[in-house]
Amino acid sequence: MVNIKPEQIIWSADVKLDGLREVVDSKALPEGTVIKLDRLFFEENDKSIITYCQENGYPVFVDAKIVEIPDKVVAIANTYLKYKPWMLNVMAGACSTGIIDSDNPKKIDALKRFAEACAEVETKSCAVTVLTSKSSDLCEKEFNSYANDQVLFYVNLMNDCGLTDIVCSAQEAEEIRNNPAFDKLSINTPGIRLPNSSTDDQQRIMTPAKAIQSGADRLVIGRNITEGDGDITERIKRNYARIIENIQAGYIA
Repeated sequence: MVNIKPEQIIWSADVKLDGLREVVDSKALPEGTVIKLDRLFFEENDKSIITYCQENGYPVFVDAKIVEIPDKVVAIANTYLKYKPWMLNVMAGACSTGIIDSDNPKKIDALKRFAEACAEVETKSCAVTVLTSKSSDLCEKEFNSYANDQVLFYVNLMNDCGLTDIVCSAQEAEEIRNNPAFDKLSINTPGIRLPNSSTDDQQRIMTPAKAIQSGADRLVIGRNITEGDGDITERIKRNYARIIENIQAGYIA
């Protein structure tokens, strides 16, 4: 039986501010569970909610998906980093030069500048490779390569740039984890669905148990945690238990 730590489950908090506060105050999720808040959430609410969650025992993963010219990538990142979130992400497509070292700081790749800004406040630096909402067919048309190949291109660059974390689908996790060169990178996988659950807008999906077996360090889960009727805290407790059940069942010989 596998031992799942709270920080291995990242709740993609698809709720309004009041709902988030209710979940945090009620401890509906085990303390230490990571809460992911996206850019839209922060456009509607003050960034100080990061401090509120973290002071109450819930690390915050800021899902900003920053993509801009290099100087603006760091400037946008700094608006979040002053609150010292547990993790902050950027789009891997924000890569700019591929240059890791230069006497001219302006020539250094945006991903490395981002990683260094995060390191200064001890925030995990993360980059999103290929969105799990993209099908393999679309990836071939958009990148002129398979999703797996494009992810590996980004992962190599992110590893060189010193990022601590990546986001990819669980379908790519196994190959990444089998390469010792990427041992220092933590893999965060969205597109996690319980058996018989709706895929919704996700394409490259996997069950919680299979994703862990494939090498994912953390599972990013939204709908399967919050879905259902009734009180939000009760349904979150119930759904969280189902997810842990699925993981444990996957390890029964």
